[in-house]
Amino acid sequence: MKYRKIFAIISILIIALIGVYYILDKEVNELNNNERKKLGGTFIKLSDGYTHYKLSGKENDKLIVLVHGGTIPMFTWTKQVNVLNNAGYRVLIYDKYGRGFSDRPNVVYNQELYKRQLFELVNKLGFTEKFDLVGLSVGGGTAINFTAQYPEKVHKLILISPLINNFKLPFIFKIPLIGEFVARIIGVKTITKRFLSLIKNSPNEKKYKNLFIKQTSYKGFQRSLLSMLRNDAVKDYTKAYKIVGKQNREILLIWGKNDTEITKEMIENIQALLPNVTFKPIDNAGHGVVFNKYEIVNDLMIDFLKK
Repeated sequence: MKYRKIFAIISILIIALIGVYYILDKEVNELNNNERKKLGGTFIKLSDGYTHYKLSGKENDKLIVLVHGGTIPMFTWTKQVNVLNNAGYRVLIYDKYGRGFSDRPNVVYNQELYKRQLFELVNKLGFTEKFDLVGLSVGGGTAINFTAQYPEKVHKLILISPLINNFKLPFIFKIPLIGEFVARIIGVKTITKRFLSLIKNSPNEKKYKNLFIKQTSYKGFQRSLLSMLRNDAVKDYTKAYKIVGKQNREILLIWGKNDTEITKEMIENIQALLPNVTFKPIDNAGHGVVFNKYEIVNDLMIDFLKK
């Protein structure tokens, strides 16, 4: 009788937890053809799914591709696009799989996926000449990987607070089922809070917040986020840095001195692996440097590209 009561209590708790899990599901939208029509914008089908992108500037201008980080989609580059267009560049920005309005395919979200997405995107859009490449945070890892494997496609490389290694994921998120439950309860809240800290006091703060939260409402967001965190997308990029460091290439490294995510030690490791890099630290800036110090970032980028 005693064991029956214990079993009953455990069963009720499990059912309650399952109920909470589904009640807290904010992924109420499906990214399908009808939804894409409502959203507007430009989409292209690649081997892993549809990619949402924006191409701006004059057709004959030199191409520059901007790769966003791990959680903030392509609106990351709102303050850079027009400046680059006015400087004579054709700008390509896009949402990585699992972010913004790109598909959330049921695949492993790793370094290879993000590198493949970028390769297929520029190829399918018909870009055959060398282009300049910019990567931010995890997108810096994607940019360094791409440049290491396809050196013939990249002209100048700009890395902004780029990931190299040492990202520490709380162990609880690595545990199957428990990680999913915790991610549902606090995951989106946590990354939204982090995002708001990065854009604090920046122009269009409210608009950015709405765009960030909207992406989390599409089915597959949490799954893609956990997969990215559990796999090598946020792990070691040292091998690619070593390869690029041996290339005859102009590279600009931008970093906010108050960045607690990409630490000074990481930046020093990057500098050691990229001996010819031009390093530009920015005072009073953290990981949200492209939002809060965008004028300085833009000036550094244009100066470097125009040399």
